Amino acid sequence: MRTFSLDQYKELKLQLSGFLAPGQQLHRNVLLDRLYASIPKDPEVKVLVYHAELAPGGFTNWHCHNGATFFVALQGLFEAHFHQEGVLVKAKAGDVYSEPIGKFHRGHNPHPELPYLCIGFQITPPDREHVTNVEAP
Repeated sequence: MRTFSLDQYKELKLQLSGFLAPGQQLHRNVLLDRLYASIPKDPEVKVLVYHAELAPGGFTNWHCHNGATFFVALQGLFEAHFHQEGVLVKAKAGDVYSEPIGKFHRGHNPHPELPYLCIGFQITPPDREHVTNVEAP
């Protein structure tokens, strides 16, 4: 089994502090700034914010998101495996990504030792659940 050095792990962890210059009061590190067309237009949307941990080599269950989703990768590596298309999303610490609405997939942590950590943010129409879980397609 291959082992990883501390320097290799450093690249797989999002730096959250240490950006302030001497005398500086605030540093904003922008991770995502772009137009996004799939936000529900209903004024009563449901919002879900959570953190998740995926074990080394682990998979999530098969599921789809029923609204716009955004993830901030905090540590490790991530792949989203879609039923028909294969791997469409790859991320590492510091990346921000979105997963398509209504496409069944499962997440995978390909790293053999380091858990994958992320913060998830979902915006879903009020008449839908945030996630639909299914057996393997």
